[in-house]
Amino acid sequence: MGNHIHKAWPMENGIREPPDLPTEILLDIVSRADLVTVIRCAAASKHLRRHITDPSFRRRLHDHHADGFVPALLVGIFFHHIDEARRFVPLPRPSANKLTLSLAPSNGGDGGYFGPYTFRPVASRAGLVVLSRNRVRRDATGTLDELCVGSPVTGRYAYLPPAAVYGYSHVLLAGDEEDGAGTGRSSSSFRLLVLGGAWPHRQTQIFSSRTGRWGPDTEPFASLDDLPNDSVIARYSAVVVLRGVVAHWLCYVGSLSSPPGYGVLSIDAGTGVAAAVEIPRQCLPWRRHKVTEELLLARSAEGRLALLVAECLGIAMWTLSDDGGGGTASWARRLVVDRTGLLGSAKLLYDPLGCVGPVGTQLDWFGEASGTVLFQVSGAGILLLNLHTREISQFSQGVAINRSLWCCPYEMDLASVLAAMKSF
Repeated sequence: MGNHIHKAWPMENGIREPPDLPTEILLDIVSRADLVTVIRCAAASKHLRRHITDPSFRRRLHDHHADGFVPALLVGIFFHHIDEARRFVPLPRPSANKLTLSLAPSNGGDGGYFGPYTFRPVASRAGLVVLSRNRVRRDATGTLDELCVGSPVTGRYAYLPPAAVYGYSHVLLAGDEEDGAGTGRSSSSFRLLVLGGAWPHRQTQIFSSRTGRWGPDTEPFASLDDLPNDSVIARYSAVVVLRGVVAHWLCYVGSLSSPPGYGVLSIDAGTGVAAAVEIPRQCLPWRRHKVTEELLLARSAEGRLALLVAECLGIAMWTLSDDGGGGTASWARRLVVDRTGLLGSAKLLYDPLGCVGPVGTQLDWFGEASGTVLFQVSGAGILLLNLHTREISQFSQGVAINRSLWCCPYEMDLASVLAAMKSF
């Protein structure tokens, strides 16, 4: 494929040959395409492959896809149960738009095998997965949160040194910077934030793949003087927005004498600054008991923090118009999908009237790269909703909601896919 434009179109047998496009224009077009198209273009010629696998092109991809959703990035879901091994279930989709993913055996950095009954997936981001297991410390002084991070595609995982904080929530902050500058390595760097400790002394600690060490343990929420003492982390799954370094958790504040209240706690992994944003009661279902499973933090396609709410009429999304960094936070509501849309394409096991509403819906997980929400509906099973396309697919059937469902959906990202490709 050429890299210049002909001054004139030659005539051969009366047919005009189209001009060659400059390489820079071709790369700009490819960088705006979906994942499958990018990979196919990389296989079209050695010339394009060299440019597409270059780190500068991956940075361009990041710029074009930083705020939007790419549904094809969700390739499957990891499930884990105490009585069975981890299993990966690929996402069914038409072969023309399918990203083939072959999982390699799980070998650690020391060559050891990760037993299927011990490690469980707790976080995933940018093609990497965090595995965790609980072990008693050698000095019998407490429990150790043993962690490893790696790629299910290559099968290579690395043990992390023990952290000072026993983590209840794990947030993978993957970057597109290159590790080992000048060494020829092309793996993406990452940071892992763990949140643990007892309230109100919640502690955090961050591991850096660049240094191979944990940073100091801190208590970032201690600086929030106006935070009620009975505040607790309502859900340990976190959503990362705002330049990919600010983690947000759903916070619960309640008492026996008043309806429950909710808010959002956040930590900037770059600065260590913590913040809190109140969620107005009009955003919440009017119920006196905890509705934790009916609420889920997410983000909009524009990169704004959002709250998904399971309502009687469907699933609504409230978006935050300000990040709380100096202005007044304001929440705006829009109905993402109504009851008919929820169940229109699903195979139901009993009457539709008993399948919807806050009691019959549990929001489980949000995919930041694909914009996909994984949720359960009584009588329907596990469903997937894409916030960009509004399409709903039925992942599996089920009679009742599995309240102890432990899953970790796996998303690839454009940069990590290309980083693993061989350049000519």
